[in-house]
Amino acid sequence: MVIMKNHFGPVDYVVFAAMLIISMAIGVWFALRGGKQKTQGEYLMANRSLSILPVAISILVSYMSAILILGFPAEMYTQGTEFYLTTFGVMLGVVLAALVFVPLMYPLKLTSAFEYLEVRFESRVVRLVGTMLMILSQVIYMGIASFAPSTALEAVTGFPVWGSILSIGAVGTLYTTIGGMKAVIWTDVFQSVIMLAGILAIVIQGTLKVGGMSRVWEINEEWGRIKFFK
Repeated sequence: MVIMKNHFGPVDYVVFAAMLIISMAIGVWFALRGGKQKTQGEYLMANRSLSILPVAISILVSYMSAILILGFPAEMYTQGTEFYLTTFGVMLGVVLAALVFVPLMYPLKLTSAFEYLEVRFESRVVRLVGTMLMILSQVIYMGIASFAPSTALEAVTGFPVWGSILSIGAVGTLYTTIGGMKAVIWTDVFQSVIMLAGILAIVIQGTLKVGGMSRVWEINEEWGRIKFFK
């Protein structure tokens, strides 16, 4: 019988603290160097000077929330691999955005889609309504996105939910406030490395413990989890 430790050890606390400290340090770095986030263009748009790779990674990490990382594996575990069909919808959405929305909005050099609403409908009210709806949806989303991983973390480590939400929320708010978009993007790049390392560690260790990839496939077939277009 495997006994699971339900608490953080010294090493766990060091790793957790290091992630928060490095994220905060990135925000401080961009708050103190260069233009020091004094202009609207630098704070909100990073002076439009960042290369494709960090921006692409930041967008990817923003899409890969804790809801996705916790929910997708759980969905496939309980319902089977047919859930992969959702990726075709996502790919279609990305292609449409790249071919339709980006060529339309990028040349306008706008700060946000809400600014486009004001220009398109010649109404500041429309812009404010769109902004308020976005704020409302994001507040609800952030509550779920923060609570879900904090609950999972408490279940396996004993670290309290309020501690996770408070520490991560405070650090995220601070480095965003002082470092602007540059801090957000480069922090996402750093956190993407942590996320990828964690996912690979789980996949590799789990596969080795079961007995290899072929054995993983066999077990899933036995339990009716391998489904394609059914």
